Amino acid sequence: MSMELSPRLMAIATWFTGEESMADIGTDHGYLPVALIEKKIIAKAFACDINKKPLEKARKFIKDNGLNNCIETRLGSGLSVLQPGEAEVIVMAGMGGILITELLEAEVLIAGAAKKLIIQPMNNQPVVRRYLETHGFKIIHEDLAQESNRIYEIIVAAPGTMSINDVLDYQLGYQAIQTRHPLLKAHINRKIYLEEKICDSTRGKTSLIAKKQFKESKTYILRLNEVKKCL
Repeated sequence: MSMELSPRLMAIATWFTGEESMADIGTDHGYLPVALIEKKIIAKAFACDINKKPLEKARKFIKDNGLNNCIETRLGSGLSVLQPGEAEVIVMAGMGGILITELLEAEVLIAGAAKKLIIQPMNNQPVVRRYLETHGFKIIHEDLAQESNRIYEIIVAAPGTMSINDVLDYQLGYQAIQTRHPLLKAHINRKIYLEEKICDSTRGKTSLIAKKQFKESKTYILRLNEVKKCL
């Protein structure tokens, strides 16, 4: 049974470049490892989830596709289900950015032993980038994928060092301006929309926190509009 991935998962799959094994943390139905094995992109996969019900669905999907010998399911929290070096690529997609950093921090040896991390945070992307920068990882690629009205940010990192000097590299995406992704303008428009909502909710408020947030959002909107003009 050949399956087609969603644009988000397809973008994640694009960043496999000759590795033999992968672990999908929070695999849900197991779509990504099944597709990677079917397309012979990898030879071995671990489909991992902290919850029993999604993992049972993944097991059934893997079995229905005849891939029990290639994909192993594991129940547990984050990277704790792996041994260091067991998976060359670790995928953490579809979960919150703060949770991702907590799971990486909980198993630093396992995270550091992987050749590559492919991370797709649902929120708090700047927190993830800052964590990678300060914990021995270098962002080697970034990508964007669109599904309906939502644009997803995909961060590819490897062990190494990096130094981010422009705050937009945390907020908008590492070197996003230089790479000029086709979805970058839509990505910026979405961020402007969200910041304008923050401005609306803090405008006229007298608390120091609200005043600070209003000023920061206004400044961020100006920067984003400057970038957009150059695209």
